[in-house]
Amino acid sequence: MALFSCYVDIERFLGEPVKELVHFLICLRRKERIPVITQIAKFFQYVDHVGQFYQFKREKKEEFLNSLPVSLAEKRILWNLIENFFLKHAENSSGKPIPQDDVVSLRKGRLFEELVYHLGPINKEKVELLSMHCQPMVNRERLRIFCGKRELSGKNVDVAFWGKHYVEAYECKGNVEFFMKLAFHGGEKARKVREKILYLNQLAYELRRYFETKVYLASFAPDIDLDWCRKTALEWVRECGAPRLDFEIITVEDFLKELQG
Repeated sequence: MALFSCYVDIERFLGEPVKELVHFLICLRRKERIPVITQIAKFFQYVDHVGQFYQFKREKKEEFLNSLPVSLAEKRILWNLIENFFLKHAENSSGKPIPQDDVVSLRKGRLFEELVYHLGPINKEKVELLSMHCQPMVNRERLRIFCGKRELSGKNVDVAFWGKHYVEAYECKGNVEFFMKLAFHGGEKARKVREKILYLNQLAYELRRYFETKVYLASFAPDIDLDWCRKTALEWVRECGAPRLDFEIITVEDFLKELQG
């Protein structure tokens, strides 16, 4: 019987603005949690820059807060957490300030990873263990992933859940459509984007040799062109000889809907 596990060689620092917002959201009552997270995802999709946040605050703050099914006190707490999320400064490992728009982008990705980690998996009855920043291993050896003769290994998935016969893995992005379109800009970033798509598909294919497997590329931005994303990903994975997509591209709304059962 094959044994799944994770090799973790990095731990990313989780800043206070992300941690505090995640803890607030996961501690909401179940019937409130999903609509609140959905509204935040819709808000965050169209606010990428600090200037856009200030504009949203002036023009749409009250409309946003009125859409939330929580108490007035909870709305006040949530808004303070959102302001910290967009406006609190951060430094890199050298102690130098990170440009605030870059901080916002990094925090969005970490927020979704943490929500998936705390709220998942979709198939809870099949899962016993979980990990973040997982390089998949089978029988205590890191799984080597290839596209033809080219090795794609050395990559990881953001969140993994598993049991004896089941693996559920997630690569989380703030906006999957935006992420994939970076592949058309050329350069090293474009290459890495395409390789991540190839990796996810080949990973799902390889894991299914041993386990019941679900691999997801998940978008915190809900309003994306999923048909375009799936069609484009399929075109790319054919370069590895794959006849179909073996992983799924979903949005936060799909994830939350599956959690509700």
